[in-house]
Amino acid sequence: MTRIAFVDVDTQVDFMEPGGKLYAQGAERIKPNLARLVTFARERGVPLVSSVDAHGEADAEFAEYPPHCLRGTPGQRKVAETITGREVFVPNAEADTVPDPTRVHPVLEKQQFSLFTHRKAEQVIGATGARELAVFGVVTEVCVRQAVLGLLERGYAVRVVEDAIWPIEAAAGARALEEMQAKGARLTTTGALLAELEGAPAPGSAGRTA
Repeated sequence: MTRIAFVDVDTQVDFMEPGGKLYAQGAERIKPNLARLVTFARERGVPLVSSVDAHGEADAEFAEYPPHCLRGTPGQRKVAETITGREVFVPNAEADTVPDPTRVHPVLEKQQFSLFTHRKAEQVIGATGARELAVFGVVTEVCVRQAVLGLLERGYAVRVVEDAIWPIEAAAGARALEEMQAKGARLTTTGALLAELEGAPAPGSAGRTA
């Protein structure tokens, strides 16, 4: 059984690039760590499952947030640091089969905050064979939080890569991290996680690099 898989949440232009429709100010600072994690997954065969917002113009989420990540727009694209070249985009619809995350890079297209509002999320994540997931992406207090809590509710062990996530609002992000930890998630850093997976001693510092 696979020891661990990675879950990459909503690392999209509209959230992470200055000028994006729902830009989380400073989010571009985590790009180097996103690149390290995704490159490691690609080169070492760690299953990687991504989610992306793929909105229509009338989606209910826009009652709370400005329109963003409209399907087919430049802002809906994944940032370059999280592209593997093995992406298989999975619409939020019933399907007889799903892509194998041990062979390709499934990207789950969702219209609501939670990863698990995607009809095939549980099946795709289950197909990684992992019982532990390392979660990273944006934004901390919304979709990262929802993904982590959803995984915990389903019995997975979860690590949150705290220097590879970013909030819209710092205090809200801190509260979300406290909640995730209270529910059973463990915090780690990019360097510590990758060192552990490589079998090397973890680095001495556990602070954010952003």
